[in-house]
Formats: sequence, C-alpha cells, structure tokens
Amino acid sequence: MCQNATKTAATLMAAIEPTLKALLTFTGLINTPQGIAAMNAYNAALVALQNWQSGTAAQTVLELIAAFQSVFNVLPIPAELATLVNIILAGVETVIGVLTANSPAPVGVAGDATEEETQAMYQAHVVADTTAKVTALVPTFKRSIWHSPASQYTKAWNDAVIGGKFSTALAV
Repeated sequence: MCQNATKTAATLMAAIEPTLKALLTFTGLINTPQGIAAMNAYNAALVALQNWQSGTAAQTVLELIAAFQSVFNVLPIPAELATLVNIILAGVETVIGVLTANSPAPVGVAGDATEEETQAMYQAHVVADTTAKVTALVPTFKRSIWHSPASQYTKAWNDAVIGGKFSTALAV
C-alpha cells in the first residue's frame, strides 16, 4: 500500500477545488442551487477523505465521491468546456483509484496467494483500471512517477486552459 495514500488522495482532491470553483464561476453556476449543491457535495467528500485511513475500507468516502459525481454530472455546463469537465472527472477517478487500491482487497480474489500477494495483485488491477479510465477522459494524460498526482492534475488543467484558448480566468 502507498505509505502516503491519504495525503496523496486528499492533496489531489484539494487540487480539484480551485478548478471546480473556476469552472462554476466561469459558467455562472457558482451561486446557483446547482453550483452550491456541487460544492457542498465536493466538500463532504473532501472532509471524509481527509479523515480516511489508508488500509481501511473507504466505502463511506467512495459513496460521498459518487454523490459529488452525480451532482457534477448534471450541471448545465456548455459542451465547449467538455475538456475541462473531463479533467475534473479524471482527477476524481484518480482519487477513487488511490482509495480503492489502498483499501483491503476483496476476499478470495487471488485463490492460494498470500495476503500480501493478493493485495499487490489487487493494487495492480486497480492502477491499470484507473489509468484506462483517466486516459479515456483525458487522452493526452501520461502517468508520471516523478510528479505528484496533484501537480499532474493542475498542469493538465492549465495546459488545457491555455492550449484550448479558454479564458485565463480558468487558470489556477
């Protein structure tokens, strides 16, 4: 398991906040009931994540993240901002991947393997699955072991804002 899974996931989730606020502000949704609901759902997920301990089940945190995704996915965000929406969703998928990979592996997934082998196989599967989901949302994403997920997320966001010629008000 990742020694700093809680910190890694919480730091990435926290990096999503300014991009979420920038997107909601830019679209005029920040002070609407939908925007407020999205921010409240995001904040609930962040607080739960910050209280989660690596190696324990993350079910409550995952449920709160799913609630945020549900609220976020129905926001009336213009199609031309889909690239930025996908970056936020990819960041959330990465948080889910970190949580899942650092929760106990489901019982019986590896037959005769030891507990450590089972956890390692489970983590490898979760990493591959998460990478595939993130790449589907952000095809230009390249995983790096040299940079934190939060810094990779912020770079992807700012590159998309600048490269997509979106308003610099969206840069973080």
